[in-house]
Amino acid sequence: MAATDTLRTAEALTEAGVPERQAAAHARSIKDAVGDLVTREYLDSGLAELEARMLRVLLVQTGVIVGAVVALLKLIP
Repeated sequence: MAATDTLRTAEALTEAGVPERQAAAHARSIKDAVGDLVTREYLDSGLAELEARMLRVLLVQTGVIVGAVVALLKLIP
């Protein structure tokens, strides 16, 4: 999940002229607001898992289809 560095955010706001207490409050609010966002790495790992599952399903389906075709060919005189 996304990580927000509140200290760095507060420091940047303070350097821009925002009072320290207000900068800290803004930083906490920003962290709360973006806390449910995901990172690129998180999405990439999820996609990799999904691809692996889909490949397994595709291989099983292919095996079943090939097996069914072979069985049907053996039934045809």
